[in-house]
Amino acid sequence: MNDLLKEKATYWKIRLKKCMDAARYTQASFAEALNNKYGTSYGQKDVSRWMNTGAKIKNGEVGFPKYDTMLLIADFFSVDVGYLTGETDEISFSVEKACSYMGLNGEAIKAIREITQPENEATYMRKDMRESFNKFLSAEGFHNFFDRLHDLQLTSILPNQENHVLDNLDSAIDYIRGLEYKGKIARYELNEALVLLVNELYPNPPQVDLNIKE
Repeated sequence: MNDLLKEKATYWKIRLKKCMDAARYTQASFAEALNNKYGTSYGQKDVSRWMNTGAKIKNGEVGFPKYDTMLLIADFFSVDVGYLTGETDEISFSVEKACSYMGLNGEAIKAIREITQPENEATYMRKDMRESFNKFLSAEGFHNFFDRLHDLQLTSILPNQENHVLDNLDSAIDYIRGLEYKGKIARYELNEALVLLVNELYPNPPQVDLNIKE
């Protein structure tokens, strides 16, 4: 097995185990779940062999599963084969493109998809959730809210990035109190920005069109 295949085999073993562990599957229960979903006839020994891809055996090495099997495994865990073999660090190439386009990490994209779920177009609840999310992100007050959120983020990380040499205990106490004050101000301004944003999106009383008979 050449170096490239060895690298892919390493990714395959690590990420297959990660997927199984996340879903709390044993080798036997994973085989059973695959069989129930796809009508296959895998057993615990098959899963054990998949998880030992690339390992040395008496007459050679354990090879990759057939590609059809790899596709089933990837589909079962809602990831791309490329994720399991290390071609992308995201769960799919689509997520990788979204990360590159939006400048966000895979966990952020996953969190957004859990809200929007674009594939559930026909579900009224999901449509309402997407509408709420769209309104929130496109509101005039959203940028101000995010700026205040970023200010709070800066107050939490800047002390660790600055190299302060304090002369005495009183200076240290004053410095800590200054940080606490900045944090309180940042939180207050963030709360105010959120209230303004909510009031913009959902004025009280709500705006309604009333048809009054004359």
